[in-house]
Amino acid sequence: MDIIQLKMLANGYFNKEISEMTNGECIMLAGIPNAPSVYSPTKNMELAKQRQKQVIDKMIKNGYLTEAEADKILEE
Repeated sequence: MDIIQLKMLANGYFNKEISEMTNGECIMLAGIPNAPSVYSPTKNMELAKQRQKQVIDKMIKNGYLTEAEADKILEE
């Protein structure tokens, strides 16, 4: 995925520039490519949040986030 695609996703899903996105929104975008029609936050926010949580759990498991950081992101 290139920067143009990321800009389009940020604008399309969150109506924001990339620089305005929260960590939680970025993580949510990371989970969308598996099934864009299923995990789109504009179509089904609940499934998008479930997928976001899966991505966050994997990030914790692999040492990219601490539990405290994850909790803060999920509160956004």
